[in-house]
Amino acid sequence: MELKIFKFPIFYLKFVGVWIENDSCLIFKFYAYFMQIFFLYIWILLMGAAIPQKDNLIDLAELLTFFLTYVAATVKFTNINLKVNEFISLISDMKKVIKDFEIKEFYIKKQFSFGKKLFIGYWLPSFLGVLFSGILTFFTGEFNVSMWFPYDTSKENSAILFYLCASYQLIEAFLYSNANVMVDAICFLPMIYLIAMLEHLCDNLENLKEQKDQEFDNYKELLNCVNYQRTIVELTRRTEAIFAKVVAIQGSLLSIILCTIALALTTLTLPEELSTMLKFSSFMMAMVFQLAIPCYYGAMISLQYDKISYSAFYSDWILEDLKYRKDFKFFMQNTTRKIKLSAFGLYDINFQTFGKVLNMAYSLYAVFRRIH
Repeated sequence: MELKIFKFPIFYLKFVGVWIENDSCLIFKFYAYFMQIFFLYIWILLMGAAIPQKDNLIDLAELLTFFLTYVAATVKFTNINLKVNEFISLISDMKKVIKDFEIKEFYIKKQFSFGKKLFIGYWLPSFLGVLFSGILTFFTGEFNVSMWFPYDTSKENSAILFYLCASYQLIEAFLYSNANVMVDAICFLPMIYLIAMLEHLCDNLENLKEQKDQEFDNYKELLNCVNYQRTIVELTRRTEAIFAKVVAIQGSLLSIILCTIALALTTLTLPEELSTMLKFSSFMMAMVFQLAIPCYYGAMISLQYDKISYSAFYSDWILEDLKYRKDFKFFMQNTTRKIKLSAFGLYDINFQTFGKVLNMAYSLYAVFRRIH
């Protein structure tokens, strides 16, 4: 099922030049780097050059909203480029664990079904934001994103240049806003696997008490659970190593981005600027989803890991022999050490962090709103 869900995101990331494997041919690498330079780095350079031209706080806030978003996205794309092969190796090892420990398909399907709903909920406002932006540009005659150009691009003086630049903005926004969502969807894959593994491990521990009819079955199953738990911890650390940089930068910039969006929204008037309000509202929803989803999965991983000790405790371990109880106690001691995803140790990836980011965004908004 995961192949059907994630086959298209990987294909799409290759199409926009973000997914580059070590064994990719030279022509494809040249194509990928051209796409990145033309649609990402030049885009960021043109936006950055327009920042000194802004003479009021609201215009600056609107430009910074898009500028910081694309800076964070570019860091994310660069990270996935550098760690594509690590990611492929991680997923391959996770699939091997699923096969070796005989994880039933039910656990995987359950997590993927919910993950698909989260993905659609994240992608839809992002798509609508790009759609509104394109409509606004061609109907109002004003660029959706302020940029510096070395020539006159006003619609009144040079309609051809205006439509060329507007088309460039629309194509870039459509390609890489979707790519941003696809990269996040790919990042969710190992987290989904981890939650399914932890849920399966908890069920195995609870079922130990039901295997009393054959001698040593419970002890062998306990050793299997110990190895299973160690493997999950190792896979969690590898997952954190791949995505820690992305989440750290994303979480740090999101407070500023949400603040600038809120500043832009409070200056709009209805019904004259309804379309602009819808554009920024959908963009804000996409930004909230961008951090909320990894925080959700990070919280679920910690919660499921905490359930291991409870599931093991209710397995009638006290009725087993001395050797079993001794090894069981060591296992319980190991499970008391918390396992959680963190962003370079700066903060944990969970709902508490998500709440802190929103609170910081509101605090920044209140300060800048008072200044304005």
